[in-house]
Formats: sequence, C-alpha cells, structure tokens
Amino acid sequence: MGQLQSLLPKEPMAPISTDQIMTGEDWGYQLKWDGVRILAGLDQNRVSLYSRKLLDKTSLYPEVVQALTGLQERRLLLDGEVVYFHPELGRPVFQKVLQRERSRAISANAPLFTYVLFDILVDGEQDMRKLPYLERHHRLKEIVSDTPGLLTADLFLEGEHLWNWAEERGWEGIVMKRLSSPYREGKRHRNWYKKKIAVNMTATAVAMIIREGRVASLVMADDDGNYIGRASLGLNEEKKRLLLQYAEIHRAEAVWRTLHTDLKKEQLAWLSQPLSVQVTFLEWSQDGMMRHPKLVSIEGV
Repeated sequence: MGQLQSLLPKEPMAPISTDQIMTGEDWGYQLKWDGVRILAGLDQNRVSLYSRKLLDKTSLYPEVVQALTGLQERRLLLDGEVVYFHPELGRPVFQKVLQRERSRAISANAPLFTYVLFDILVDGEQDMRKLPYLERHHRLKEIVSDTPGLLTADLFLEGEHLWNWAEERGWEGIVMKRLSSPYREGKRHRNWYKKKIAVNMTATAVAMIIREGRVASLVMADDDGNYIGRASLGLNEEKKRLLLQYAEIHRAEAVWRTLHTDLKKEQLAWLSQPLSVQVTFLEWSQDGMMRHPKLVSIEGV
C-alpha cells in the first residue's frame, strides 16, 4: 500500500463499555455488529486487509477483497467489521467468522462474509480523521452505496429505540458515537461508547478443573468442540459437591490432544458424558472466548 500504509492507526478507534445510553443532539447510534474488526486499504489497484493488531488478513477474506475491487478507482483507508449474517436468525453470528480465523482454510462451500463499514480515515489525498464523525459517515455512504458485498452501518438518532430493537432480536448491543468527534486511536477519547446485551447460549462442559480436591470451574466447548473458556460463576458449594461426584463416575481420557494455554497448568477431570450447560456472558473476545461467563443451569446435575 506504499504511503497509505504509513497512515494506518497503531490501533483502531474502540468504543468504551458503559451501562448508560448517551443522550443529546451530538450523539448518533449504531448496531454493534458481531464480527472481526478489519481495516481496509485501497491504493494503486491493490486491496489490503488488516486486523485490529495490524496483521495482514488479505488472503483470509477473498470475498471482501473482491467486493472492495469495485472501489479501486479511489485511494481509501476504511474501517469496519467482517461479519456473517445468519439468514434465519436475522443477525450476525460471530462463531462463523471465528471458524475462518481459526482454520485459515477456505472451502468451496464456505459461508460468505460481508464487510460492514462504519468509518473512513483517508479519501484520496485527504486525511479524514480530524473531521466530525457525521461528515465522515456521509462521505462513506456516498462512496460505498450499492456496492455488492459491502454495507455501511446505518446511523440512528434514537438510542433507546435502537437498544430495545437490538435486545428484542438478540443482537450484541449498540454503539454510541459523538457526531462531532474526530477519529482517535484506541480508547483515548470520550467519544465512542458501547452498551452490550448479554449473550445466552447452550454450551458443553467437557471437563472440570479440580483444585485441592474440589471443583473450581467447568471447561466449556461450543457445538464444534472448540474451547470457549472456563466458567465458575453461578456454582455454589452444593453444586460443586454434586459435580465432583459426577466427575468421579464419568471419568474419561483427555478430549483435546493439545490444550489451550489457559488449561495447561490445571488439573482436569475429563467427562465421558459431557454436560449440557446454559451460560450467559457479556460478549465474545476476538479469539473466541466468553467474557465474564455465568452458569445459569446444568442439565443432569
């Protein structure tokens, strides 16, 4: 990308978590898209994709590169999320994007992803980052409109209504942006905030972490058998006692040959009959871990 690469932020601008919905004429609201953050650069008929940590992701998302080729007449630096929009659920599903990130393989029947854009940093020779967000968003919509495979995140002026809509339909939450704000790297600002809706799902407990002869937490996996974190919040002493009895009856060999670094120093009791667990958590991390999980119910114990 040549000179354009030197304009990449050290880290993309990130919203700050809050439990409030900001109000006032200078605030706009967007849905929080559940995907992988990607910066896209177009320069000299070449498209380059970069992760939040500025790792090259160009080869991983050929459908996004193909979509961006429709804009190759311009020199651009764009910011957004790669998402998989589930047609039946009517919302993004993060695990689908995570599968691509983990496998690094693209099969013939692989799901197609959409690049949802919400900011523009460079247009031609103009550095847009000092301009108000509202102006940047208008410019972005003008450039991206009607380009297949690309979507500009809508900007709403009613935060409470958008929050209620997202909550009813199981979205991840909303992002609140000060319309007059410039683009600032990371979280060194008071201009972008996010309010998140708790995720509820059924997961599988494939093992238990044992410390000093007691159950400390459950080792959780998703439907594909991938490790998604450990959970202990929601366990009382009686439940831990029953779980330990269950582990002694249903002992098994290790399910995973290679352990996640999070588990390598732990004493694990693997289960021959894994447990179905209802769990709620704040959000998915970029590496596919549950953040702040809480156990709601455990079937069979």
